[in-house]
Amino acid sequence: MATKESKPKKKKALTYNGKPIIRCKNRIYYGNLDDNLILVLDITKTKKVNGFDLADEVLVQIMDNTGELGKGQVYRKATRDDLYKALDIGEWWLKDALKQFA
Repeated sequence: MATKESKPKKKKALTYNGKPIIRCKNRIYYGNLDDNLILVLDITKTKKVNGFDLADEVLVQIMDNTGELGKGQVYRKATRDDLYKALDIGEWWLKDALKQFA
C-alpha cells in the first residue's frame, strides 16, 4: 500500500495592517523588507502581569534598511510606555517617512 507523502506546511507570516511583523527576542521589525526604511521596536523594560511579561517601555526607531537589518541609520526615535502605543506611533512615522522617500 502506497503512502501519500505530505508536503511541509508553509507558515503564514504575521502581519499588522498589511505589513509583515517579525520578532527576534526583545526586538520587533515592522514593514516591508524591500523598502528603504523599516520600523524597529526594542522592548527595553517589562513588567509581570498575571504571570506574563508585558512591555513596559519600548524604544521606537525608524531606521535605514539598505544595509544589515537593524543596523542602519536612525532617522527618528522615541520611547513609549507600552507596545500598542509604540506600534501605533511607529506605523504612522513609517508611512510618513516612506512618502518622503518615494
